[in-house]
Amino acid sequence: MNQIASHPISQQQAALWFLGQSGFVIRSCGLTVVIDPYLSDSVSKVSAKLTRLYPPPIDPTELKADLFIVTHDHLDHLDPETIGPYAYKESTLFIGPRLACKKLKTLGIPSGNIVCIDSGCGETVKGARIDGIYAAPNEAAVLDTAGYRIEFENKRSVYHSADTGFSPLLLDCAPSAETALVCINGLWGNLNIEQAAELVCRINPRFAIPHHYDLMRLNSVRPEIFEYQMQYLNRQIEVKILPVLKPFVWSEPDPIHPSGSV
Repeated sequence: MNQIASHPISQQQAALWFLGQSGFVIRSCGLTVVIDPYLSDSVSKVSAKLTRLYPPPIDPTELKADLFIVTHDHLDHLDPETIGPYAYKESTLFIGPRLACKKLKTLGIPSGNIVCIDSGCGETVKGARIDGIYAAPNEAAVLDTAGYRIEFENKRSVYHSADTGFSPLLLDCAPSAETALVCINGLWGNLNIEQAAELVCRINPRFAIPHHYDLMRLNSVRPEIFEYQMQYLNRQIEVKILPVLKPFVWSEPDPIHPSGSV
């Protein structure tokens, strides 16, 4: 976490780090945002077939953020074993859809530190615009599932798909964003690679980053297939397959480096 916090980025840049599964840390304009960090092996207690393939890259006690976003109440997205030992419950603002927010209260998050943002709603929180984006829930227990679009004061923007099924409505609700983080595992009602690629083409971001494919053997696919698919659909969108905790930094495009990525 210290490496993330000390990584140099300019006022016009944003940076993100992949935590595995659907988790990311995003920094820009002095803010640190985490979304869906899964930093335990709690899912394996439900099913041994979903045991982690590698250890958590950050200890939950060391995680620190200004904004902590959860997309829905599944263990690998809203993880009690990550949130329980989280040390900054009194200063961090937690954001999620309505049912996830109710769960956060049971995990010791103060009510005053919880901001409910459902699909179709949005608020400016600590200077960042957070918009809830429609996601097609993959089971009845998570009907409130929401994707999120984050825009910082410098106009760097990120969209996280959450877990979601595919539908024409999902495409109709797709937001604009510079960087799109899309699930690709294609199991249990989630987007498969072809559907994720179609969603990305509708968003038309500068960068596309796949997630939800790497952490559990039973839930794994090859992200290179997604990259290959995108080469046929839109070569202008740059696919980034991120190793865990390797920083990806981008800024506004310029004539010398049109992509704006570092």
